[in-house]
Amino acid sequence: MARPSLTVSVVVLALLVLENTAPAAASPEVPRPGMRVEHENMRCTASFAAHGDDGGYYFLTSGHCDARDGSGWTYGPNVPLGTITASENEGGNKDAAIIRLDPSLGVPSGDIGGRPVHGVYASDEIKVGVPLCKLGAVTGETCGAVTSVHDDGVVEASVFSLNGDSGSPGFVKNLDGTVGAVGTLMGSPDGNDNISYFVPVSPLLEKWGLRLLP
Repeated sequence: MARPSLTVSVVVLALLVLENTAPAAASPEVPRPGMRVEHENMRCTASFAAHGDDGGYYFLTSGHCDARDGSGWTYGPNVPLGTITASENEGGNKDAAIIRLDPSLGVPSGDIGGRPVHGVYASDEIKVGVPLCKLGAVTGETCGAVTSVHDDGVVEASVFSLNGDSGSPGFVKNLDGTVGAVGTLMGSPDGNDNISYFVPVSPLLEKWGLRLLP
């Protein structure tokens, strides 16, 4: 049998080396609170991550982000995230939604800017003057203080936000380096981006059978 030429052998070896050293396709970044989530022309922010009684994983966000057509949401470089499975948008404290994550994504990150979530504060536990922060996809982390707690439970705070920050997690920083969940950012009064309204998280978790991830 004729032996392969040296040239052919070198070419085959080079191809094998290239095949074995080719970089693997990059895995999508682990989804996390504060990231941008998109649906067609709508851009919002992922709020707290949660585990559902049904075994699925979810992100809270604002109800007015829901186009109510069942279409999928994406994050990062157009990575499929999931679909909204429940929402409400009736003004006041009725402005919230949950995105059920595609199971292929696995477990999302629950921390807020590197700080674990520990505890949920109900509206009646939040007092005027308490420091409050949010983590938004557009303006990042901004902080201020609670200026009012409305009768319907909505928390008003001197926290800067812009369009696209809707859904941002609103939280207090605990002394132990964790954060306590308060609400999801609903919006601001017309003409004043330095005030933000937060829909309380506590009743949403009970309503939709969710537990926040740490």
